[in-house]
Amino acid sequence: MRRASPELLKEVLREAERLAVPTEEEQERLNTVMTSVLDAVRSVFSALDGFVDASVEGSAAKRTWVKSRPEVDVFVRFSPLVSREKLEEIVVRYGIQALESAGASWRLRYADHPYVEGVLSGVAVNVVGCYDVQKGGWISAVDRTPYHTRYVASRLDDRLRREIRLAKAFAIGTGVYGAEIKIGGFSGYLMELLVLRFGGFIDLLEDVSRWRAPKVIELTGELGEGKALTLFPRSSLVVTDPVDPMRNVASAVTLTKLSEFVLASKLFFTFPSIRFFSPPNPSATYANRDVLAILFDRPQGLPVDTLWGEALRFVRSVSSRLSREGFEVRRWAVEGVEDSVLALIELDSHELPANELRVGPPVWMESAFDFLEKHSSDVLTVAGPWVSGERLYVLKRREVRSAVELTKRWLRDQSVSIPKDLEAPLKRADVLRLDGESLMRFRSMGFERFLDNFLDGRPPYLRGP
Repeated sequence: MRRASPELLKEVLREAERLAVPTEEEQERLNTVMTSVLDAVRSVFSALDGFVDASVEGSAAKRTWVKSRPEVDVFVRFSPLVSREKLEEIVVRYGIQALESAGASWRLRYADHPYVEGVLSGVAVNVVGCYDVQKGGWISAVDRTPYHTRYVASRLDDRLRREIRLAKAFAIGTGVYGAEIKIGGFSGYLMELLVLRFGGFIDLLEDVSRWRAPKVIELTGELGEGKALTLFPRSSLVVTDPVDPMRNVASAVTLTKLSEFVLASKLFFTFPSIRFFSPPNPSATYANRDVLAILFDRPQGLPVDTLWGEALRFVRSVSSRLSREGFEVRRWAVEGVEDSVLALIELDSHELPANELRVGPPVWMESAFDFLEKHSSDVLTVAGPWVSGERLYVLKRREVRSAVELTKRWLRDQSVSIPKDLEAPLKRADVLRLDGESLMRFRSMGFERFLDNFLDGRPPYLRGP
C-alpha cells in the first residue's frame, strides 16, 4: 500500500496537535479545578476514621489529558481495616458533600463500587474511594491506580505527553477509545503504556498496522509470549501491566476494536487526514432498512459494567433466536441515554416467508414415525411429509412471521436470555420497527448520534470524501 508524503503527514499532525493538546489557559483552568476539589475532599474526609489521604490520579496528574476531555480524578485512600461496605457509604456521603462545597454539580455512578461524578467549570470531576495498600496487596479494582500514575509519570517528558495526547485523540476519533464493556476499546492507561513502549505516536501506529490477533506486548520481562497467551487465552491483545505482571491491561479490548485500530493505523499512513482525530458526522438514512428496535428503562443503581454486560447478553440472545427462526441478522448495537436503553438489530427483512421447510429424521430411525404422525394431519402443514434422499421433509405455514411480534412473544414467555436485573424493564419494553415516527421519537430522547452512527455503519475514519 502506498504511503502519503512526509510533508502531508507532518501537516496533519500539526493540526491534530491543536485538537489534542490543551492551551496554557485550559491547563490552568483544570489546575484550578483540581486544587479546589482536592482541598474540598481533604477538608471533608480528614476527620473520618480510616482516612489516609487524597490525591489526584489519572490523566490530570500525569498531564496526559486530551483537550476535548478535561477530567480530574480524586482518589480517597482508606486503611484496609475499613470494610468495603463502609468505604462505599463514606465515599458517597462525603464525596457529595465535598463536591457541593467546591461548587460542583454531582451525580452517583457505579463501577466496581459507587463513586461520585461532578462537573466544575466545564471540567469533569470524580471522587473515588480506594485502599491504601502495598503493591500487590490489592483489595479493590482501583487500588492499582495510584501506582499506575506513578509508573507513567516517572517516565514522561513534554514530548511524550504530546505523543500520548495525539495517540488518545486518534483512538477517540477512530472510535476505539474506552475500556467500558459497552465499548470494548483501549483505556487511557493502555494508550500511555503503548506510547511509552514504542517511543511515540507514529512509531506506535507503524507497529499497530502490522498487528494480528492474538498480539502480545510484554512490558514486565516476567512472562514470555507463550505464557502470556496461556494466562490470557481469550484475549485478542495482551499487554502486561508493569505494576501487576499477572494482569492484562488490554483485557477489555475486543477483537473488533483491535481490528478497527489496525485498519485505522494502516489507512492513516496512506490517507492521512484530520478526520482520524475529528471525524465528520455520519450520513444516515433509514429508507429501505429493516431495523428492529427494543427500548427499555435503565435500572437505577446498577453498576455500569453490570448493566452493559447484561444488556449485551440480552441483545445477543435475541439476535441468536432471530437467526434460528430464519431471519438474517446483519448486525446489532445497544446504547443508553439518561434513563433509557435502546437496542437496534438490523435484519434482511422484518417478515419471514409464509412457509418454512422443516427437515425430519432419516426414514430408518424410530423417530421417523413420530415425525409422520405429528405433521401429516397438522393444519399448518402445506405440503408433505415427503422423502428426499434418506430424510423426511415437510413444508409448514408459519403462524407468526413478524420479527416484532416474535420478539414480543419471547419477552413475554422469557424464551430468550433475560438477565435478572433487566426482568422488570423488559416486561415493559417497547418492541417496534424503526420508521420515520420511531426515529423522531428516539432522536428526541437523545439517541440521535447512536442512530446516525448505526445507520451509517462506517467507522468514523472512513466517512467523508
